[in-house]
Amino acid sequence: MKIKSIYLFTLLILFIIPKTNSQQGEDYRLIVGVAKFTSTNVKQERFANMVSERVLDVLNQQNRFQVIDLDGTAREQAISKSQENYKSKNWIESNKSISAEYTLTGVVTSIKFIRLNAGKGYKATLTYAIKIINTESGEIIQNGTSTFTSTKSEIKLTPESALQSALTTTIVPLSNYFSTSFPVKLNLVRIEKEKKEKAQVVLLDGGSKIGVVEGTKFEAYFIDNSLGKPLPKFIGEIKITKILSEDFSEAKVTDGGKEIFKYLNEGKKIICKSLNND
Repeated sequence: MKIKSIYLFTLLILFIIPKTNSQQGEDYRLIVGVAKFTSTNVKQERFANMVSERVLDVLNQQNRFQVIDLDGTAREQAISKSQENYKSKNWIESNKSISAEYTLTGVVTSIKFIRLNAGKGYKATLTYAIKIINTESGEIIQNGTSTFTSTKSEIKLTPESALQSALTTTIVPLSNYFSTSFPVKLNLVRIEKEKKEKAQVVLLDGGSKIGVVEGTKFEAYFIDNSLGKPLPKFIGEIKITKILSEDFSEAKVTDGGKEIFKYLNEGKKIICKSLNND
């Protein structure tokens, strides 16, 4: 009797807990490898780390990227310079088993400090350039090179704090640059409309918050791990028809409706990557 009760209780729990797709909990975001930033002026090389950390802040705020420390030294430098407000948590430890889809490099081309109030205050100006490369092809992606120049900084007590103030004036254009330059990668979470086992309308887990735009075309694929290494298998195309909220969008299936229906119902993780930005 006791065994039967336990069995019935287990069935009840399984019935009550909502079914979850096997895609949940997996990190499908774009993988961006960040190389150590440099400076054209050797004497100002130490400021390049400050710029790279701020760039990482902007990357992470968009919640679209996994960031990898390519040369393995940036995280160590960030920790050792924590007293200068470096944020070591921005870095994922260097991992040779993770391949970066894109490589981001940066170079500080100009930093100038102006001493004010008899040397008791500073203003700063800077210019830095960012380049985004498709790691596999080695080609610079669309809009993949851009230069950012500060407008003005507040008067600060130290050169470092003046430079941070100048950096802040570049954040909005830098954020827009990342939003428009990188392709968008989303998760296909549900089929909204189907006919004769063909997906016609699907739901994606990205919306206005990450810059999804109506009319954008995406390729749909899943990762085949049966060969021991990840192999993308492309199964169709979709087109964004409606932005439902900050976090969700609706798309029309333009090709591969039968395959999308089949693989999603088999529990495959279907990823959709925009075709307009690479």
